Amino acid sequence: MLLRKMLSGDRPLPTEFLEWQVKLRAWTMEHQHGSPHAGVAPLLAVAQPGIGLGVTMHSIICGLLPHASQLPAKTAEFRGLYENNAGQGARAIYDAGIAYLKNYYHSAADFDSTSITSLLHTDAPVVQALRANPVCSLLFYVFDLDDRTEEGRMRCLQVNGHAELHTSGPLFDNVWWHNAVFHGKLDDQVMVRVIHTGTYDTRFGGLDAVDA
Repeated sequence: MLLRKMLSGDRPLPTEFLEWQVKLRAWTMEHQHGSPHAGVAPLLAVAQPGIGLGVTMHSIICGLLPHASQLPAKTAEFRGLYENNAGQGARAIYDAGIAYLKNYYHSAADFDSTSITSLLHTDAPVVQALRANPVCSLLFYVFDLDDRTEEGRMRCLQVNGHAELHTSGPLFDNVWWHNAVFHGKLDDQVMVRVIHTGTYDTRFGGLDAVDA
């Protein structure tokens, strides 16, 4: 199986959260020409004994994997976007990617409901920390009180999980080619896949469990 069997303690992402992530990405493609919104740029919190309180926070851009049934086809499409437009330069690749993604983020059912991903340098301090201890949290902080849209309204969420590190294979290939469309071919990268175990609403000092 391309997406591994869920382990004891693993849980699907809350439906509202996954739907928000999909809608937010569709909105950025349509209105911001792909420029990331704060809602897709969480802090990744990992244990780092001996540093401050023993936890460090690292800013990342996060992504969603396609549903397992669509993974090979979507990877091939991302690769095709890059290779078919490479002769015209990076801007042509980027614009083709935006046009493609305007119809990509259509339904939460099209995406893996168990995890969130990021592509990072293999020697990044956060990757080294995750090798030592894969337990981690993603902290989503959207706090614009003037934005009343469903995509931009206030959200403060802690998504707990444990990280898998991929340097090859179908999951890595999907994230790597997706990233290549917008940032070029990068060497020495690792795909971090955070498998969800629980989500909490942390607004105003709270820690309230969010049901799936």
